[in-house]
Amino acid sequence: MLEPIENQYEKIGYIARSHGIQGEVVFIPEMYAPALFDSLDLVRLENARGDLIPARIESARVQEKGNRLSFFVKFEHVTDRTQAEKLKHTSVFAEAEAIGSLVDAEDEVIDFTTFEVRVDDTFIGSVREVIDNPAHPILKVITDDQNQLLIPFVDEYVVEVDEESQIIQCQNLDQLADL
Repeated sequence: MLEPIENQYEKIGYIARSHGIQGEVVFIPEMYAPALFDSLDLVRLENARGDLIPARIESARVQEKGNRLSFFVKFEHVTDRTQAEKLKHTSVFAEAEAIGSLVDAEDEVIDFTTFEVRVDDTFIGSVREVIDNPAHPILKVITDDQNQLLIPFVDEYVVEVDEESQIIQCQNLDQLADL
């Protein structure tokens, strides 16, 4: 018996915008998997009707900026910027079997709600929530005096994440609040 189509494919991200004049696009993944396109050569692009259209990948290169991954992807059927622009905001799917092998336990999302925030050796507060924001996650931190501090999860503020000690080292927090 055939498996329903919604179980065969998994959304892996979306196309954010075009890049350059040769038809390359910027792909934003939904998971942290730097080797995502190493073994994928065929994906499915969702059209306006919701159909999944096959698209062969000609080339892909990864860029890690801050704590986010993005890929520059060239599809065989897209030859110029005009065609690439038409793919903006398109969801990208891959076979569920192929994706399952790429995402292992260490690549899964970390629960930061048990972490504490420090600047150097000074305790600032505890993470209570991670707010999902399209640009970047935001840490909602409760300080010792029960004030709330929102810290964008970007290099400007987050220096290091020590998963073992459950400590997030930060900097420049004086720009966000009076500490």
